[in-house]
Amino acid sequence: MTPEVSLDISPLALSILELLDERPMHPYELAATMRLRHHDEFVRLNFGTLYHTVDSLERYGWIVPTEKEKEGGRPERTVYRLTDSGHEVLLQTVSRILAEPRREYLHFSAGLMFMHHLEAPRATELLEQRAQALHAVITKLSHIHDELLAGGHRRLSLVELEHKIALIDAERVWVLKIAKEITDGKLEWRAGIDAGNERLRSRHGTGTH
Repeated sequence: MTPEVSLDISPLALSILELLDERPMHPYELAATMRLRHHDEFVRLNFGTLYHTVDSLERYGWIVPTEKEKEGGRPERTVYRLTDSGHEVLLQTVSRILAEPRREYLHFSAGLMFMHHLEAPRATELLEQRAQALHAVITKLSHIHDELLAGGHRRLSLVELEHKIALIDAERVWVLKIAKEITDGKLEWRAGIDAGNERLRSRHGTGTH
């Protein structure tokens, strides 16, 4: 029977399940493969979190140890494989992520919410600074994408990278547009005052009299 997944599976856990669907690996090999394929652009990768996630996936029965490897004087390494239930969890999770939009809480959104506490010229300067930083990220990711493509990777395996580049570029364009609107005076600006909230309080009779 296909297991129903109600847990919130992290991107790191999903990456582990996906790699073990290819072949059994030990945690060090998992981390090395993730870095080689630039999964660390999409998941928070460190050995502490990786080993903790591997332990959790084993407790759920989605992966199991198959053998132990020992090379030279290095410590013994446990090799894991994906179970049938782990494979089903992988398919269910990917299907749900593709089909269902998820509410995400971004730091930048919080910055935009409270941007009005800054003076307009300062806000414009910071937005333009962000646009430059985004451009640098786009250049870096585009180079990685072209390098992987030239190295024989199928484009289907790089669509998540293309998606990330497209999102960052869209944000860069939007950020520059907002910065220009502030400079041109097209975006109403009252530093330190949330005019929208003032009108909302007034409408609901909660304003100061």
